[in-house]
Amino acid sequence: MFALLMLLLCLPLVTVGLLLLLSKSTSHGVARWIALSGCLAALAVSLCLASGFYNTPANSQVDGESASAGPISPKLEWRLPWLEWGTSEAPLQLQFQFGLDGVSVAMMVLTALLSVSCVLISWEAIQKREAEFYIALLLLQASLFGVFCAFDLVTFYVFFEFTLIPLFFLIAIWGGPQKRYAAVKFFLYTLAGSLITLVGVVMLISKAIAAGMPNPCSLTDLAFWIQSDKLVLDTSTQITLFALLSAGFLVKVPVFPFHTWLPLAHVEAPTAGSVLLAGVLLKLGSLGFLRICLPMLPEACVQVGLPLISILSLIGIVYGSFCALVQRDVKKLVAYSSVAHMGFCMLGLFAFNVEGLTGGVLQMINHGLSTGGLFLLVGMIYDRYHTRMLDDLGGLASKLPLIAVAMVFISMSSIGLPGLNGFVGEVLALAGMFKRYPLYAVIGATGVILSAWYLLTMLQHLLFGELKEPHHADHHNHAPIKDLGIREFLAIAPIAAACLWIGIRPQPLIDTIKPDLERLAAVYENTTPPATVALRTP
Repeated sequence: MFALLMLLLCLPLVTVGLLLLLSKSTSHGVARWIALSGCLAALAVSLCLASGFYNTPANSQVDGESASAGPISPKLEWRLPWLEWGTSEAPLQLQFQFGLDGVSVAMMVLTALLSVSCVLISWEAIQKREAEFYIALLLLQASLFGVFCAFDLVTFYVFFEFTLIPLFFLIAIWGGPQKRYAAVKFFLYTLAGSLITLVGVVMLISKAIAAGMPNPCSLTDLAFWIQSDKLVLDTSTQITLFALLSAGFLVKVPVFPFHTWLPLAHVEAPTAGSVLLAGVLLKLGSLGFLRICLPMLPEACVQVGLPLISILSLIGIVYGSFCALVQRDVKKLVAYSSVAHMGFCMLGLFAFNVEGLTGGVLQMINHGLSTGGLFLLVGMIYDRYHTRMLDDLGGLASKLPLIAVAMVFISMSSIGLPGLNGFVGEVLALAGMFKRYPLYAVIGATGVILSAWYLLTMLQHLLFGELKEPHHADHHNHAPIKDLGIREFLAIAPIAAACLWIGIRPQPLIDTIKPDLERLAAVYENTTPPATVALRTP
């Protein structure tokens, strides 16, 4: 298992090395085959890793002492000390600490799957600086793998921040007309929030050092020390840390009102950039809450996080839905839908119970599949007609029936149709919040109706009615517009299959993530926010 994990982390970097060595001496088009081979290999390794996950005993160690049985307890963990200072009697260590839990395994498979689709959808769309494009894409994949399996604060933060660099170049070089403005806005927004988070990271590590913790950067050890009162953080300290740490996570999700960078970044990004941005990168914010804030700052999460982030998430659900409803650019419509759907994810996480946490994590995965699939399909339509405006398109089901079927299927998944993946995550997230705070769940449920409204309206305008095509359709060679090709089918079919599989049989995925979430939910078993008591009192 450990060998597979290290192989998965190294594969994107090895592929980047091949591209750097061969890009100058190979003919046009070879770069995409190298990138596709690397991504397919990563997908195969990630699936092997997931299939063997249950065969590894809990808290299996490759190096270092056994993991603490706290709220963060990866099934496989590897530690490598790289810096030691202090007295010989009480040395302090910084370690590389990588591990696997159910959440990281699921997110790695999602990243690998979407990366293959990104290469396939970029096959003909990217014609300039092809090797550099795939290098940026693979560096982004490598940094995402690093975030998901990092279990120490320093490594987590480094990978968390490094994701900004390749995505910045993907938008700034291969984006749309306003690509540079969109890239700079994206970079400055997320960097500003992350710098505030860095202050919180330093403060938390300083507290751990002052308490005599030998490995002050370990997420597993930090959570265990805090829960066992070896590292005491009073309520005011927890609230301060929560405010600092959550700044970067809120921008990354993004939670209203920190979302304004997202629509422009999506619209200007190439299709592959939009797929990975919506499918995986937005989840780094919710992962930050799951890895750091929830297990280590329970009092602050209950006293501040529940009312504040839940209310902001509810506003985001309603606001994002109405913004999506009025959009004429299909890509911007899907971008605003991300603001709404990530609200369900955050609502589930801040329910603090197994149902809500499970729904929140499932929604992280489900949103990555459904919204990533929608961006792929929008990109396919744009490649044919060179426009995404609803006013220029209509009745495409008669001209592109296979793309229309895929668009309807993925839209139903995003809406949360029973039998598809979105339904399971939304129901569990709302059920968990209903147990904690019924009013929030009732308001959040309106988002399901609103998502059906704007997505069905989009389908009606785009696919049905009288055929309407822009006059400049495929004006380069006047070739007939073709339906879904084999390459595009291979890009969208695995995503659709995953949506159906999770909708029909979600239990294997739930069983993968449930043990980790049960330990986290146990931290909040006896917590009751004052606002909840007030609402439930007649």
